[in-house]
Amino acid sequence: MGWCWSGLGWGGWGAWGGIGLIGLILNVVLFAGVLAVLGGGTVWLARRLSRGASDPRRGADPLGVARRRLAAGEITVAEFEEIRSRLQP
Repeated sequence: MGWCWSGLGWGGWGAWGGIGLIGLILNVVLFAGVLAVLGGGTVWLARRLSRGASDPRRGADPLGVARRRLAAGEITVAEFEEIRSRLQP
């Protein structure tokens, strides 16, 4: 069977885009690649958005930050007392 322009032969514009089984395989590979890119993008976006929500410094109260810095030795007790007196009414 040779060229058949009615769409029924292996060389025409048939069921798989005109290039037969190779067209079917390429279409499946392309579709799988698109799904992989979309899935990877979704996972990346979900991880990026969840990382910002779990940041311990985000939304922390200033007095809590001062306590953490005092415990870590970043500030002295006198500096902590000054910060606390400024923050509390």
